[in-house]
Amino acid sequence: MSIAQLIFKKGNFIDKIEFDAVITEGATATARLTENPVESGANINDHIIIEPMTFTVEGVVSNSASSLGLGIVYSQFNDRAKEAWNDLLELQITREPFTLVQGLKEYNNVVILSLSENQNKETANGLFFTATMKEIIFVGSEIITEDQFNDSNIADQMIDSVSGGLKQLTES
Repeated sequence: MSIAQLIFKKGNFIDKIEFDAVITEGATATARLTENPVESGANINDHIIIEPMTFTVEGVVSNSASSLGLGIVYSQFNDRAKEAWNDLLELQITREPFTLVQGLKEYNNVVILSLSENQNKETANGLFFTATMKEIIFVGSEIITEDQFNDSNIADQMIDSVSGGLKQLTES
């Protein structure tokens, strides 16, 4: 449990990695128009493609309790910044999508694209980091667990790959 959770019950997380404070957080939604040139010299725009959302989080993990005015440095906090940084790097390396909870909305299927941290003489007793993340959009797929696959109710709803798509259209 972080010091922040003693005062603010919500806590701050990226996946299950807890940090003390969010300096800034942001989400960006973009779309792209298709462009098809025609002889008159203009582009015809006939599709709008929604791009995956991108996110940034700037956060802090402190090694001391004094950052919240408690005036005491506990030995159990000495490696919190180092552990949080290693956990963030490990989350990026695993490439497993996670749920990102921000102030306005919860986003599923997010992965870390980049991590950066900077330290100077004033911030050496903690971790000040920036994480850039992106949403993964899974189109037309659903993840079925082994337990669900063995459940006859779920298995009956699955379509045999031979009876779907173009093959089904040509056999009629």
